[in-house]
Amino acid sequence: MKLLLKAHGSEITTTEHLAQDGELLLEQGGRADQILLLNEGSVAIQLRQAHGEPHTLTVIEAEEILGEMGLFGNGVHTADVRVIGGPAKLTLINGDQLLQAMLFDTDLSMEILALLCQRCLRSNQMMGLLLDGITAAHAGNTQALETSCAALRALDHSMALAADRLAVMKS
Repeated sequence: MKLLLKAHGSEITTTEHLAQDGELLLEQGGRADQILLLNEGSVAIQLRQAHGEPHTLTVIEAEEILGEMGLFGNGVHTADVRVIGGPAKLTLINGDQLLQAMLFDTDLSMEILALLCQRCLRSNQMMGLLLDGITAAHAGNTQALETSCAALRALDHSMALAADRLAVMKS
């Protein structure tokens, strides 16, 4: 992605940003007018609920793009993105300029599409495992529940927490 952005250096304005631990980079419900390239560090993708603590969906580490779903979706961020575990180095990319460049650069468009597809596939996988676990817990199928929970725990921290909560349903 960095190489593709360099190829459009005069067309796409980027800004380097050093974000501190705990800094909110993108806000759920906020206008999506840029995307971020996480160069160094880690961020948590979190869903805020009406009551209680936010749910951490996943932790993203460098080198990843952030905020693309809001930019290419309905123009609004669907989750908070917060720096965790120390500072993070980011490149802020103007959304309108990126969209303009994508009109004429199929490589750039394909890179973004591939990222979006990869994230959708991962979400589908997680949702399938969660549904399998719920079905197994409802049916009292301990073996299937343990299999689903083991697969969820292997994904990431938030899915491991979900697996732990799901496993409690069997009792």
